[in-house]
Parts: sequence; structure tokens; C-alpha cells
Amino acid sequence: MKKILKLFLYLFVFIVFFIIFLPKESFYNLLEKELEKNQIVVSNETKKENPFSFSVMNADIFYQGINMAKVDEITFKTYLLQTKVTIKNINFLDTLSSFAPTPINEIVLKYSILDVNKINIKSNGTFGELSGDINILKREVRIELNASSLMKSSYSKLLKYMKFENERYVYEYKF
Repeated sequence: MKKILKLFLYLFVFIVFFIIFLPKESFYNLLEKELEKNQIVVSNETKKENPFSFSVMNADIFYQGINMAKVDEITFKTYLLQTKVTIKNINFLDTLSSFAPTPINEIVLKYSILDVNKINIKSNGTFGELSGDINILKREVRIELNASSLMKSSYSKLLKYMKFENERYVYEYKF
């Protein structure tokens, strides 16, 4: 019994040290390279690494060379069974604010080893509240939006792309 307990203790300590000493900035640089393939560039950011998280602050987002948005903070947190990405305070430039509501207060993406085929999404901002998931195996995105009055009045063209079901707007997309 003591050997089994020691084995589990060693395994737990190994996993904790693995997470703490994981090269988080290298993974972030790899993510930036993948985004560049789609002409998305993150620049002018400040990086901060902690034992269980990695943060990027004050990042400018460029798409095809055009400055699209400013993000105050992006935090990547890794735990034993779950990874969580939190994006805070996304402000689109004035030229894009007619297409999409700004600011977006927070976007939270969660991925768990216990549910390997889904990434959960939660968000809130001036548009209202949004929840949904990305099904990796089926290659589907399903988003439900509880639209604010500002969203309904100023961005009705955007809402036309969504179905209205059970007092919520639903958007489904297959990739």
C-alpha cells in the first residue's frame, strides 16, 4: 500500500513541477506563428509568466496589416485537468465599431481533458451575454447570445445572421 501511495505522490509532484516549469512563452510564440499564417499579428505586447499562468498585456491585434483591436490582457492558465484562456477588455478601432459592438469586457475559453471534444466559450460586453461551445470532432461552433438593447437597436444587421430561439439568438457554423 505504501508503494502505491508513493507512486501516486511522485506522479502528482512530477505533474505539478511539469506544469510549473512548462515553457509557456515558447508555446505563446508558437501560437503567434500559427496566427501569422492567417495574417493575424499580435504586437506591442508585454509578457508576464507565473508558475501556473502566462499573461500578455496591452496587445495590438492586426489583421492583414490593419490595426483591428487593442486587448488589455490575455491570460493562459493551465491546471491538472483544465486549460483556461481569459481575454479582457477588447476594444475595436472606431472604424470597426459600426460592424461589431465595442468594448467586449471578457471572453473565457475553457478546455478540459474530461471533455476532449469541446471548448466552452463565455463572454460579456456591450452586446450582452454570450455562451457556446466549439465541438472539435464535429467541427461545429454553436453560440447563444442574450442580446442587450444596444445590440438589438444598433447592430440589427449582425443579428440577421442568427436564428432567434427561446429568447436568444443562436449562431451555428461548421468549419
